[in-house]
Amino acid sequence: ALEASQQESLIPQTAQPSYEDLVKEHVLKFTSEARNHFHVSELRGRVIEWENKITPILEEEEKHSGFDVCQYSNKLLSKLASCPEATASFTNLVSGERKGEVSRLFLTSLMLSNSGNIELNGDDEKTECKLLSRTLFSDVLEGYVATGREEIPSTSSKRKRKNAPS
Repeated sequence: ALEASQQESLIPQTAQPSYEDLVKEHVLKFTSEARNHFHVSELRGRVIEWENKITPILEEEEKHSGFDVCQYSNKLLSKLASCPEATASFTNLVSGERKGEVSRLFLTSLMLSNSGNIELNGDDEKTECKLLSRTLFSDVLEGYVATGREEIPSTSSKRKRKNAPS
């Protein structure tokens, strides 16, 4: 019995592909590369379009100062303090501000509400802000001095007192 390699050598092989086969191969390769180029070009076009939209926005934003929550807190608290009954709608507090400032002031109002400086009430249509305290949490922390660990009762001594017979 002839081995597989010997059988293959008996089959006549054409030394070169036909002209038609070469043309088909080149046309397939060309259409494949053209499709890839089209997709890359389409993607590149979308990226360029996005860059053209975002670049002016980023350049404008670079002109403005960074977000300093203490500065914005003082600004918002001062505005509220000057309002009758120290209460105003958020819309009135931010009227005339640019979009970026409104976002910063809104974040500040949430932080001030969380720290107990203002009270926020309302719904999606109207949010009322009421001044509760002008003392910023950061000012309170400035004067805070942590006590030494030895002055804090250990948790095990607390347990002993709780579990001790009465």
